Amino acid sequence: MSSAGELLELLRTGRATSLDELADLTGLSEERVARRLEQLTAAGLVLPGQLTLNPDAGVVLGVAVGRSRSQLAVFDLAGRELAGDTRDHVVGLSAPELMPQLVDRLTAMLAAVTPLPGPVLGIGMSLPGAIDPVRQVGLENPAMRGWEGVELAPYFAAFGTADGVPFQVANDAEVLARSELFGTTRRPLRNALVVKASTGIALGVLADGRVISGQHGLAGDIGHTRVDVAGQLPCRCGAAGCLETVAAGWALVKRLVDSGLEAGHVRDLAAAALAGDGVARSLLRESGRQLGDLLAVAVNLLNPQAIVLGGDMAAAFDLYSAGVRESVLSRASATATRDLVFLPATHGDSAGLVGCAALALEYALHPARVEALL
Repeated sequence: MSSAGELLELLRTGRATSLDELADLTGLSEERVARRLEQLTAAGLVLPGQLTLNPDAGVVLGVAVGRSRSQLAVFDLAGRELAGDTRDHVVGLSAPELMPQLVDRLTAMLAAVTPLPGPVLGIGMSLPGAIDPVRQVGLENPAMRGWEGVELAPYFAAFGTADGVPFQVANDAEVLARSELFGTTRRPLRNALVVKASTGIALGVLADGRVISGQHGLAGDIGHTRVDVAGQLPCRCGAAGCLETVAAGWALVKRLVDSGLEAGHVRDLAAAALAGDGVARSLLRESGRQLGDLLAVAVNLLNPQAIVLGGDMAAAFDLYSAGVRESVLSRASATATRDLVFLPATHGDSAGLVGCAALALEYALHPARVEALL
């Protein structure tokens, strides 16, 4: 029997827009559908007289944490950003050092949203690297020392009730993929490879409209695949010959600095390329080619409709995508690439945050949680 929470799921995802559609999809009579809608309306989750999620029934928080930058935002239940705060931080800050700062910033943002639509119903967070899906903590990651095994949910206790707030943490490439399913006006992507090309390189995988996470949220961890062109170049993961040593932001920045240019982050590399610097442009184009060599294998295996490029290197999309496209189209089969398109991340620099909001909303408004709220 379909619950009120399941009806809300159909409404908020746009799969049903009328009483008839709800009845058809659930197998319930229109009378029973109407009774469940009354429950949702009484709880403030559905707008009175409308078959629409009430976006002001609460808020969710997005927390995207990277090696040198953190992005925070408050979203309503329709996924609209109400307040945001992006700041660079010292590379290498541990969780006990950075998390209290993030909580203070979130507290200030919530106070600034007046009137606040409703209570905090969920928090979605992203980190680079592997995630323990049971404990909701980060695992060992060379890019984020001092985060392994740290319990993160307790830091957010101030935003909840005695029962706490639903908290989920996921790999940053996975949330980037989630953002492509959320609030997009272009053709929905059901099968796509979503690249996070920044300090490191990772891949989110969309298959039949679902995000494939893998055992530790590392489905698509192509950055640490060994490639012949890398030889024995040492990687930050401790191995040698990984794709990252010839294609990731950290390696490219080092080569840019070695050429005599000032650069402290991959964002500087992308900016230099966009400004016309020949060395930076060459590095980005070659990085795209090296990535494309491996993506061609994934294209043949998964037959996506699109390759989406996000992350800091994708700021120079035309240049970077040209290298990716060149290798993919020359190495993957003609059949697999016949209708393949190359796209920038839908939400641009905010894609990670939007993905965190999608993660929070999916969990906070899960039918079982809605039933608990009712």
